[in-house]
Amino acid sequence: MSKQSKWHWSNVSESLSYALYLHRQELRRALRYRRLMRVASTKLQLTNELIEQARRQWLFEVPSDQQEQAMQRERQYRDALKQNMQRELERRAKQPRKRKVQDNKEA
Repeated sequence: MSKQSKWHWSNVSESLSYALYLHRQELRRALRYRRLMRVASTKLQLTNELIEQARRQWLFEVPSDQQEQAMQRERQYRDALKQNMQRELERRAKQPRKRKVQDNKEA
């Protein structure tokens, strides 16, 4: 056997360890993304509820200038949050999906 055709268990072990490391890193990234989107959707829901509650309250009383300004800031925050979530979804959709590593049964 030539030197090039020989392989050692240590090389297999190192490449397997590295493949497992990369797999764990990918899982962490996916979990972080889901967690961030869940937090953002909760913020969006709470902001929408706050805006709706203020609208219902204003049916019975006229809002002050300060209340109107606060509501405008809430709307801007909601719109920016929606835009950021949409941008992130679009960015994730454009990323190529990594294919799962399949065992090479021919080797």
